[in-house]
Amino acid sequence: MNKVWTTVFLIFGTIVGSGFSSGKEIFVFFSRFGFLSYLYIFFASVLFFLLFYLFLRKGQRIFERFEKSKFVTIILIFISIVFTSSMFAGLKSLFSFSSSFLYVFLCAVLLSLVLFITLKGMKTLERFTALIMPICAFIFLGVLFFLIFEKSNLTYQKNSVFGVLYAPLYVALNFSTSTFIIAKAGRDLSKKQCFLASLFSSLLLFSFLMLGNFVLNMHPESFYAEMPFLFLCQGNSFFFFLAYLVIFIGCLTTLLSLCVTLNESLKSIFKNEVLTLSFSIFLPFLISECGFSYIVSYLYPSASVLAIFLLLFFVSFFKKTDKEIHQIGKETKDKGGGHH
Repeated sequence: MNKVWTTVFLIFGTIVGSGFSSGKEIFVFFSRFGFLSYLYIFFASVLFFLLFYLFLRKGQRIFERFEKSKFVTIILIFISIVFTSSMFAGLKSLFSFSSSFLYVFLCAVLLSLVLFITLKGMKTLERFTALIMPICAFIFLGVLFFLIFEKSNLTYQKNSVFGVLYAPLYVALNFSTSTFIIAKAGRDLSKKQCFLASLFSSLLLFSFLMLGNFVLNMHPESFYAEMPFLFLCQGNSFFFFLAYLVIFIGCLTTLLSLCVTLNESLKSIFKNEVLTLSFSIFLPFLISECGFSYIVSYLYPSASVLAIFLLLFFVSFFKKTDKEIHQIGKETKDKGGGHH
């Protein structure tokens, strides 16, 4: 079970980024659709489970496909750069609470840490997320329960059947940037372990999405804040610090996983390590100057459309490969039977 939970928190760490942990992403894809948003979250969670299981079981084939398709690699790189820029922007937004000197110092420390983990690779990332994400999950839970009991004077009702389109977009966007991480994590897992890791990961995400969505629908005054959960906690210094910490950890873990993914993907295009590191770390750092709210509100939905096509490509590839393997097995069995 140790392998299962390590995988669960690795997956959780790649998805609970700045958009999720701050509440902004939950608002953009779910909460603004009112009561129906709960149904959309359930739909998204089922899709997460199916994709987690598929990629944990058969993800190794992704790498074979990446080697043959530059187009797929470029799409993944673009999506990952958008997401990575968002994580950097979220962290910069948190750092902006400090003085100018401290802001520059924290950015320098952040870049150094990201560079170190990216160069070290998957094993170091797994150990880091397995240590820090359980702590983050408990703190996040505490913040959300605190906000449930905070009263709001505003009401906001909006139900849209078109919101159902956002559930697969949300899953595709969050999942597409984690394909490399999840595929690698599944290599050492049995079929049962893959099933359990997929189930627990999707249930964990479902619980936090539902609770976060409930909080946001209770507090419509936070809808247009850059970081809704942080905005709602501003009246209580202790929970403001906890919300700040959750968003920081969420940004950092997702940022690290994205940089590792980007670095590995870019190796098939650039043979020079300096260039791969520049595009996987320093380019997103510069793009993050656009601002966190702008990236989540406008670039996320655009990137998610590309992510849908990317996931459909992978799923169709898996089905095609399975048919080929089944056909080869059948032919081998027929030939073997002919010798008797």
